[in-house]
This record gives sequence, C-alpha cells and structure tokens, in this order.
Amino acid sequence: MDKERISYLDIIRILACILIILVHSPMPNLGTNSFLLSSISFLAAPGIGLFFMVSGSLILPVSMPYKDFLKRRISKVVWPTIIWTLFYISINIYNGNLQLIDIPRTILSIPFSPQGNSVLWFVYSLIGLYLISPIISPWLIKASKKEIQFLLLIWAIHLCYPILKLFVSTYEGPNSILYYFAGNIGYFILGYYLKRFNVCPSYLKISFLFIVPITIAAICKLSHLKIDFYDLFWFKSIFFVSIVLGWFLLTKRLTLHLHSNNLITTLSNCSFGVYLVHIFIMRNFLWNLNFISAYGGFIQIILTTILTLGISYLLVFMISKLPFSKYIIGY
Repeated sequence: MDKERISYLDIIRILACILIILVHSPMPNLGTNSFLLSSISFLAAPGIGLFFMVSGSLILPVSMPYKDFLKRRISKVVWPTIIWTLFYISINIYNGNLQLIDIPRTILSIPFSPQGNSVLWFVYSLIGLYLISPIISPWLIKASKKEIQFLLLIWAIHLCYPILKLFVSTYEGPNSILYYFAGNIGYFILGYYLKRFNVCPSYLKISFLFIVPITIAAICKLSHLKIDFYDLFWFKSIFFVSIVLGWFLLTKRLTLHLHSNNLITTLSNCSFGVYLVHIFIMRNFLWNLNFISAYGGFIQIILTTILTLGISYLLVFMISKLPFSKYIIGY
C-alpha cells in the first residue's frame, strides 16, 4: 500500500477528474449542437475508465492480509460514500424530489445501490473491485505477461459483443460464456498490466487508439445507420475502451519523466473528493447563474467546467484541512 508515488498516475487521475466534469457540464435544453454533445461525451466520458485504471495500477497486487487491506483501503471509500449519500438525500428532500414516505426504503437501499445521486455509482463499483482485489492478487503475482494478456483478450472479446450482435446471435446474461470476464474489472487489471510491464508505445501507435473509434463513430453518425449508438460506443464497448486506453497511454507518454510536485500531488489527492462534490456545485449553483445560462453550446460548457473545477478543488482542499477529513473526502 505504501508505494512510491508515480507522477504520471497522479496526472492521469487529475485528467480523469477534468474529463468527468466536462462530460457533465452541458446544460439541458439550451439548444446545444447535438454533434458537439456527442463529441464531448465520446471523448470525455472515458474519464471514469481512467479512474478505474489508475486504481488498478496503484492497488494491485495486494500483498497484505485481507482484513488489513479492507481496514485501510475500504474505509477511505465507504465513509465518504455514506456521508455524501446522506448529503444528497438531504438535498433531494429539501428540493422536494424525495418524499418522506420513501426515505426508509432509500436509507435501507444504501448498502446495495447508489442513493441520493446517480453519480455515486462509480464508488459502488470501485468498492466491489476493492473487495475482489486481495482475492485475485495471488494469481496476478504469479501470472506471466501472456497469461494476463489472455485474460484481457477475453475481456476485449466481450467488449466486442455490441459489434458481434449486429451479425450473429449473442447472449450477455448470467449464463453467458464470458459473463464472468465482463465489467469494470477489466479496466482494473489493464491498469495493473500497463504499470507492471511498463507499456508505453509510440505516439503513432497511440494515435490509432483515437483515430479508429472516432472514424467509425463519425461514419455511423454521418451515414445515419440504424444502430444503437449508445450500445456500440459506450462504457462496455471496445471503441470506448480504446479511447480510455488512448488517454492513459498518451498522458503517460507526455508526462513519463515529469516529477511530482506539491501542486500535482495535492490536486491528485483531492480528485476523489472533487468527484463526490462536483455535481452539487455544478447543478445547484453554476447552472442557476444567469451569466452562464445565457450562453449555449461551447461557451457554456467551458465556463461550467472551469468554474466547477476551481470551486470544487478549493472546497475539497479546505475540507482536507479539517479533522477527520478522510471520512468526508477520503483524504
């Protein structure tokens, strides 16, 4: 757990935070160009995959006893999740979006599904990955490069299901042959693989990770093909993962020899807290400001992104100076 600080992972975590805020920034019903929204979503939504990959890079393999790992790592996520869940539930009650009769069911649902705000889904998935990390770590330690590559290949094949089912019959339910190789654990193990074997391809090779999915997505859009665009190019598709991998490797290549400083370390450490608070800052304050809502399209998105980043990081940094801040922001 006490591993040497890796500067490029800090920067990737900061980038992930920026991308997530960017994808959440467009205000609804402002007449923003659909092509602009689609482009931002396609290029910025992979920020969530970057968070998973960074966590896998830093966590895996777990070398301490299961109990100690859970005590040190899970507590940094569980307590902030509970606190922010209760905070968002309170906001929903105040805004009239949650009736008193529904509160008991909502509270009882907290251990099983995100409540208060859908943005918390990421934390639930992350906790699940933490729970399984000590279990898969003994195999990862002994596994050869080719063995891990084989595991990632199976994951990649499952990511191709949205393409395959355009031509053949597929099944993705609990009885699917690849069901247990699906999900966000692939990002986790991919992050570990890239760090362990120090994968850092050339800029030319990295560029294809962006060019191929962007080109295919553009062709599908411009040709008005009758496809499920969300299914084919979103979280569980090979095209989406290609963009995630492209961001990860490009950032690593650009910052590989950059040394961490206090600013980078602080911003990185605050990123989890920023993720938890940014949606509140954005939608309860910034979206209500006339000088922002007066604009549409690109200007509104950029203004919202910059202000959300600045205010969220400042707030989280201030919280980090308080006693027991680790229970609020995990830092």
